[in-house]
Amino acid sequence: MTRNFPLKALSFLIALLLAYAVHSAGNASVVSLFVPLEVKNAPEDKVLVKPTKRGVQVTLKGPSFLVGPLASSPPALQARLPDNVDDRVIVSLKASDISLPHSVEVLSIEPQQVELFFDSIERREVKIEVPRFGQLASSLVLEGIEVTPKTVTVKGPRSEVKQLKAIETEPVNVSEISQTTELTRQLRSPGSSISLSSSSVTARVMVGQIPSQLQFLARPVEVRISRGLGSFVVDPSEVSVTVSGPPEKIMKFSASDVIPYVRMSELPKDLSAKLKVQADVPESVKVLAIDPPVVAIQRFALTETRKVGKR
Repeated sequence: MTRNFPLKALSFLIALLLAYAVHSAGNASVVSLFVPLEVKNAPEDKVLVKPTKRGVQVTLKGPSFLVGPLASSPPALQARLPDNVDDRVIVSLKASDISLPHSVEVLSIEPQQVELFFDSIERREVKIEVPRFGQLASSLVLEGIEVTPKTVTVKGPRSEVKQLKAIETEPVNVSEISQTTELTRQLRSPGSSISLSSSSVTARVMVGQIPSQLQFLARPVEVRISRGLGSFVVDPSEVSVTVSGPPEKIMKFSASDVIPYVRMSELPKDLSAKLKVQADVPESVKVLAIDPPVVAIQRFALTETRKVGKR
């Protein structure tokens, strides 16, 4: 042991000198930091709403090699609340609320007290809306947008939640849609203090072709009458019928596909009454107008011709 004693003594002296140099007042730094404010033991049924900028100014002193990293990554000041918290509370801030290395001290905290405002947490269902922009092709029409699910559960401060009328998704550019399409759309957050039960929805954008129209003139009106009521005719006996439907259906349409008619299930009390004209058309075709919409009815009488011989 005595053989290496001078070397060991020298090493010990060098270590003492380094420690003195590191911890000496000449190597100390003073720095002022804006540190984040964290609230511990907050009530589970309340949420902190003010201040929105949660932080305080703290001045630290300590060895440069310790203070330097703190300046680049400030530690949080963790304030503890009293057991019973109302909607408003004033909290005193202490140096012990910051976790620091042993040789770093807190010179000041500004402000030394903060006023915190809480609001009750509320949950409710809010409808989802899909905004859109752009324009469909001229041959297409937007038939609707279906959202799945239709609502989302929002959770946050009561004062903010009660003002929400709807939650919007990312917008849909309808100019990029040429047929009925299902899209996934992210929900837009209404604020940092409000959480949503879902982050996205499915939007079914339904489009169809603009229907074409045709008018058929002088179509004879059928009289559909129950047996035993006799024979009747209508005046006028012909009407015009305007129909609409998918272009590919209308292109193959003919006058014989349109059959206007009136129906009599019982003998009318007043033969001067008029009957509403309806029309049979193929499936997927819609009757837009019948002109005239009603017709008069007249009993049909047979005329018997007799031959008179010479006497």
